Amino acid sequence: MKYRISYLPIADRDILRISDALINYPNKAKRLFREMEKKLRILEDMPYTWPVCQVKPKYRQMVLEDHLLFYTVAEDERKVKVYRVLYNRMDIPSHLK
Repeated sequence: MKYRISYLPIADRDILRISDALINYPNKAKRLFREMEKKLRILEDMPYTWPVCQVKPKYRQMVLEDHLLFYTVAEDERKVKVYRVLYNRMDIPSHLK
């Protein structure tokens, strides 16, 4: 049985901000979002593929080019919850709660 992917509202906002920031770089945006889509499909079957985040161990962290996607696995709900999608040069700890 597959895991469902859900996004917190702040993760949705992160994705919109990334899209806005890359408006003048359509090829980069396309590559990034294509990679995200591909890797999220992997999470549907294997949610423990990516490592636990060193900074905030409650999250797992997926690398997407120069961004990081943070998520948790809710085993009881069979759900992967995407918490944030952040540029890797940001102050990550201050953006994860």
